[in-house]
Amino acid sequence: MPVNCNVFIHESDKAALDALKAIPGFTQFTKAFMNGWNEKLMYIDNMASNVRISEKQLPAYKEMLIPICERLGIDVPDLFLKLDVHPNAWTYGDTKPYIVITSGLLETMPQELVRTVLAHECGHIACHHVLYRTMGLILLNGAAGFMGGGLGNIALLPIKAAFAYWMRCSEFSADRAAMLCDGKADNVIEMCMRFAGFDKNIPFEMNVDAFMEQAEEYHKLTTDDKWNKTLATMMYSFNSHPINAVRAYECREWADSEDFTKAMEYLEAYRNNTLDEIPLPFSLRSLINRDYEEVYNELLSYGLTNIDSIRITDRSPFMKNGAIVSVTLNGRTDVPEDEWVNIGSHVCLTYYLPLTEEELSCQIRLPKAFSQYFGRDVSEVEEDFREAGFTNIVTEPLRDITDPLDEKMRKVFLVTIDRNMKFEKGDPVSRDAQIRIIYHDLTEEG
Repeated sequence: MPVNCNVFIHESDKAALDALKAIPGFTQFTKAFMNGWNEKLMYIDNMASNVRISEKQLPAYKEMLIPICERLGIDVPDLFLKLDVHPNAWTYGDTKPYIVITSGLLETMPQELVRTVLAHECGHIACHHVLYRTMGLILLNGAAGFMGGGLGNIALLPIKAAFAYWMRCSEFSADRAAMLCDGKADNVIEMCMRFAGFDKNIPFEMNVDAFMEQAEEYHKLTTDDKWNKTLATMMYSFNSHPINAVRAYECREWADSEDFTKAMEYLEAYRNNTLDEIPLPFSLRSLINRDYEEVYNELLSYGLTNIDSIRITDRSPFMKNGAIVSVTLNGRTDVPEDEWVNIGSHVCLTYYLPLTEEELSCQIRLPKAFSQYFGRDVSEVEEDFREAGFTNIVTEPLRDITDPLDEKMRKVFLVTIDRNMKFEKGDPVSRDAQIRIIYHDLTEEG
């Protein structure tokens, strides 16, 4: 079962990604990118240019990754070291993400904070950021001209700005993942402070409180004054990372919230295999029209195993084969994304799948609708079903008549097919279905 990253994804991350996907031209750009991008080629280039960290090469950093990945529920990615004086780290790829750290990062960060940086990058993987972040970095670095898919530079500007904004928001989610690995906000705040200007070799004591005061002052400047906010937006509109003071402020705010406590409890329960509640990773309504098998397996992967399935074979003009028609959770149809639900909650999936040729060969088309049997002689109705090919026919008297001359005598009161009381002419029914004919008959006294 994967870790549900919804427990720590920042709300602005989701909103910004939805806004990015809604921009005209984004789908066109994405298709062009996927056609022109070669993940394997990038990986090979990285293998040729950088040092791969492993059990044989700088093993301490490889060992840092293992518990981080276990906590976030992801596979351990490859890790590389790049010669670059700028302290930095990034994650590239899609099907096989990998992390690159620079030599400048190791010069800037104490050992314990390198672990925090790695947890941050693993947070991007856990949140499924990596493909879009790879696209965004290539686009913002000006190397996506051949992937424009017919979009000119001007048409790409809103996509660039939206990519940059989402990437800044995604950093908040990755910072939260690092906080959950550290169990506190202190390391992420110190990491931000060192990125802002505190090399580990500077012979002065860091004052975290003063840095947080600075972060609060910036937040106030850009929140209370609309012009200041506009200026900040203009200055940083194409930055891929939020400024360090903002990241530190966001981390401290989340660390003081009930959501952080609940996320920590969730990861502990995940690690100990004692989960009793999970945040729903999607709204029920978002599952409509999705593939049944895909949804079923996804629910199982998140630990929801109490699943019933109802197959319908009657098609409306808008149904796709195998598509979900309706979903309920404990009888509800309106459960939103992120609502915490019990792991034992009952899920019912109704989906459309037409009868196969083999199934159709075992079916009989009903000669009449249910309403056409009422009031007819029981022998005639029984004969109708036998002529149609049914053999499992049961007649059952309803002893409610006292006068043998009553006109309702031996007239059909109800017909059920496998306990279904309503059916239409032409409906396909299994040859083995039980036909139950209930008719009016004399009482015992009569």
